[in-house]
Order: sequence, then structure tokens, then C-alpha cells
Amino acid sequence: MTLTTECNLRCKYCYEKCCKDIGVDLGGLEIDYSVPSSIRYDIAELKRFCERDPDPTIVFYGGEPLLKTDLLEDIMHKVRVSKFMIQTNGILLHKLSSECFKRMDTILVSVDGNEDLTDYYRGKGVYNQVIRNLKRLREKGFAGETIARMTVGRETRIDQEVCHLLFCEDVFNSVHWQLDALFWHNDYDKEGFSEWIRTEYSPRVRNLISIWIKEMKDHGRVLRIYPLIGTMQSLLLNEPTRLRCGAGWTMFNIQTDGNITPCPVMAGMRDFYLGNIKQTNPEDLMSRAVHVSGPCTDCSICSICGGRCLYANVTKLWGQEGFELVCNTVHELVGALKDAVPTIQQLIAKQQISLEDFQYPKYNSCEIIP
Repeated sequence: MTLTTECNLRCKYCYEKCCKDIGVDLGGLEIDYSVPSSIRYDIAELKRFCERDPDPTIVFYGGEPLLKTDLLEDIMHKVRVSKFMIQTNGILLHKLSSECFKRMDTILVSVDGNEDLTDYYRGKGVYNQVIRNLKRLREKGFAGETIARMTVGRETRIDQEVCHLLFCEDVFNSVHWQLDALFWHNDYDKEGFSEWIRTEYSPRVRNLISIWIKEMKDHGRVLRIYPLIGTMQSLLLNEPTRLRCGAGWTMFNIQTDGNITPCPVMAGMRDFYLGNIKQTNPEDLMSRAVHVSGPCTDCSICSICGGRCLYANVTKLWGQEGFELVCNTVHELVGALKDAVPTIQQLIAKQQISLEDFQYPKYNSCEIIP
């Protein structure tokens, strides 16, 4: 659920790049500019919609959903679902009542690594406020999963920042990340991005995998790094997958006017309106599923990857060349994890770890494919 498109931060990779992309052609897609900034439908309509779903989960999304804390808590009181989750920048977590935050199954918080890096991307003082709020939630009894949502750009040392979040701050259970790529048109820099991938990102991902395996060997612990546990589980089980975030086939977004799209990033894209909470039965959405197309469907690792982000697959804002450049990072990730399979199989055989250690909640808004 997108509660609001408004936000209280002005992050470099979101607001700043958005301003530079105003007016960019999305390849003839029709954009609905009438979508309101905050919810305009009646909560009773949402309640009726969810009652027709046999096992609904609501993930609160924005903008920043906690700018509408009263509305969020009203929904939690009135709408019965299996699970509530939230994706938030964490600045306003202290506004949630104890009753409501204790009912959250998962809290996903946007944080990009250590204090210096997070504040560079998201604004001075953000990191300390987020960590302080999460520690308060733990002290007050929150027992669910807290996931660090990292956006990874050229200032990010992925191995060091992931380790910082999992080892240095006692607030996160898990980490996932998304590359700052393919969401905007005017930030495409082939030479600079290629060099960063070659010299920094891919080598550091391999080092992170080495650290991950060393933790298994030394302490029998499988760190909950979603791109690693999700992909490795599929490799160990020889299990093919569809688009791993579930967007468009098992996860859908209710935008602020009640129209339904495959994911929040595709809000306002009329070509992908799949229904409305007033008229649509949730179970009918499966028959309207939207799936990735080429080049993903023709890729040799599609059954493991599941496909590039649906929005990126549709828009290709960096063109075909840029799209394939980003996908090469996934080939690198999957290749490194394939190399690690024999070692992990041996650790399982020795009972230092178990196959169950790679289990994770499916479709909880985590990026398995960065």
C-alpha cells in the first residue's frame, strides 16, 4: 500500500535524480498525473478488498508512510490481514504506538551503511536517528525482523558496509541492497559505471561472499544477507524461480487512488493498471499477472535470477546496452555463488550449518537480485 508519495528526506539517489529526470520519455507509456499524493479512498473499501484475499499481507510504503502515522494505525485497527510490514526511512519510527509496532512482522529501514555513508546519501544526522529509533523499538519489545534496505552507489564499499550493519549495530537481523541503476535516464554513465563494477562492486561482492562463508565455517552462522541466502537456496535445491520480488504476479501495489499496479515504482503507469480495490477480487489478479520479457526471458540464468526489476525491464531507461551492463552484475553474483556451492554442501554434510538456515520469508519486499 502506498500511503503517500510525500517524503521527509531529499536523498541523492532519489529526490535529487528525480528532479533531473523530469519530462523524460518513458517509451510511449501513458502516465496518469491525476494520482493523489495521499490516500483518497475509504478504508472500508480496503477492508472489503482484503477480506476477499484468503491470506493477505499489507506492506506500508511511500514516499514515507510514517508521515501518515494516524492513517496507518487506523488501517491496522480496522483491516484484518495475516501480516503487516513497513518500508520506512526510519526517521519517524518513534511515532508508532507500542500496540502497532509490536504487531509489525517486519520493519524494513532504508540505511546505506555506516554513519558517514548514510548521511552522505540521505542527509546529516539520519543515521544516528535511525539507529536510535530502532534501539528504542527493541527495548520496548519489538521482536520481529528488522531489515536494512541499502541503496548501493559508487561511494559504497558493499562488503564493508554490509558487515558494519550486521556486526557493529545490534539492531538489524538482515540486509538487502539495490543498485542505484536503471531507475533514472539522465544518470547513465557507461564508462564510469563499468569501471566501478569492474574494480569495486563485483570484487567486493566476491569478498562479501567469502566473509559470509567464513562466518559459516568459524561460527556455524548463516548471515541473513538476502541476495546471498535467496540465490544460494535456489542453487542448493536446484529450484527455478520467477521474478523474485513477486511484483506483478503475487505482490501488487495499491496506489493512493485505489488502482492496482504490479509494484509501487509503477504507480501511475496506466498501461499496467490491473484493477481497483472497489471492483477487483484479489484472487483475480493472478489471471492478470505481468511478467518480465526479453532480454530476461532469453538469458541463461533466468531460472536462477528470476528477471530484472519489472520497472527496469519495461522502461530500459539506460537503453539495451545499459540494461545488459547491469545484468552482468547478476551474472557475476550468481557465478560467485555457484563457485561456493561445493563448500556450502560440505558444511551442510558436516552439520555445521543446515539447509534450513537458507530459508527466508518469500515476497517480504526484499531484493534478492540487486
